[in-house]
Parts: sequence; C-alpha cells; structure tokens
Amino acid sequence: MDGRRLGLAASTVVAMAAAGAGLGYAVAGDAPEPLQVVAGPVAADDPAYPQDREVEVLEDKEYPTLEPGLPASRRVVGTSPFAVSLPVPRGWESSDATAGETRFYPEEYSEDIKNTYFVRVRLVANQYLSVAAQLDTRIRALSTASGIEAFTLESRSFDALVATYVSEGYRRVAMEQYVAKPGQDTAFAYVAVIGREQDRDGLADLLDRLVSGLEYE
Repeated sequence: MDGRRLGLAASTVVAMAAAGAGLGYAVAGDAPEPLQVVAGPVAADDPAYPQDREVEVLEDKEYPTLEPGLPASRRVVGTSPFAVSLPVPRGWESSDATAGETRFYPEEYSEDIKNTYFVRVRLVANQYLSVAAQLDTRIRALSTASGIEAFTLESRSFDALVATYVSEGYRRVAMEQYVAKPGQDTAFAYVAVIGREQDRDGLADLLDRLVSGLEYE
C-alpha cells in the first residue's frame, strides 16, 4: 500500500498543513488530498471540548516506554475479502475480546499493561461511510463518551486525528486513522494507537508503519 508518513514530535502538539505528501494516502476522483503533518503548534478547527470541572489524573503506570522502530511481523485481521494485514510489533499478543475489533498488546493482556499502550484495528467497510464521515463520527463519539473526560482534539486531517483524554483516571494519547482502498472513498479499515504521554514518539512511528504497511487480503 502506498502509505505516507505520520511524523509527530514527542513534546509538541501535532498540526496538519495542506501541502506536500499527506498523512495516509490519496483517494481518487475529486476527494481532497490528505494533509501534511508538520511539527508546529497549530490548533485544530475545534481543538477542545471544555470540561466544567477539574479532572483528577492518576500517575502513569511504570512500564517501558514505547520506542520507535520496533521489529515487526505481518499479522492478518479479518477474513478475506474483508481482511487486512499489518506489520505489528513482533511478539505482541492479539485480543479479540471486543466484537468487531482486534487489539494488539506488547504482552498477554493483564492489569500490568492496562492503561499503557496498544494497537486497535477495526474493519468498517460494512458501514459504507466515507473516510471523512467516519472521522467526524469518531470525534463526536469520543467527545461525548460517558467513560471519557477532559477530551481535547489536538489535530485532525482528512483521514486522521490526534487527541488526548482521561479514561479510568489515566491520561491517554490517541492517534487514529481511517483508510480506504485505492480509488475508493469508503473507509475500509480503522487503525489506532493509544498510549501515554511518554509514548508519543513510539505511537507516531507505530501508526505510520501500520498504515503505510497495510495490505488488503
């Protein structure tokens, strides 16, 4: 798949600009080109969803920081012709506990790695929504979810978002992207990486590699 790179600095708010090679990939026809990611503090169109009260945030769990460039092996999600394969970090364990969603964790899921970092993959072609519509729907869902507090949309492009929020008392960083088959506008898959503030570099690198290496089975 002809993916493009998602570059995010660990300590900066990601911004999306409208020139050059974009995040994700180009779609055919008159659909807009994905936007370029640059390391500047430019706000999203609607960057924050204010909270009426202060939210208590717990200290992150002690667990190794997600590093960029982890060795990967190809893993398949779904069943052909509704399947994709992605280069998931080698040795990560999969979990299909949630209907319609596969997650990959750095080890077998347990309380030790809960609220650290993981990969989430969903196949969404049966929803028949465009990439842009899926992204809008996802942002609304995150901003209104009952289990999420202090939601802030840091940035978004045509096909991807970066957001922070508090879930179960822990600050989470989410980088999420929708992809469509070449020449199509309908979203086929959703790929997300969720982690801690200290994992930003690793999360950005991992999402880039997952999406740019995604293949349709």
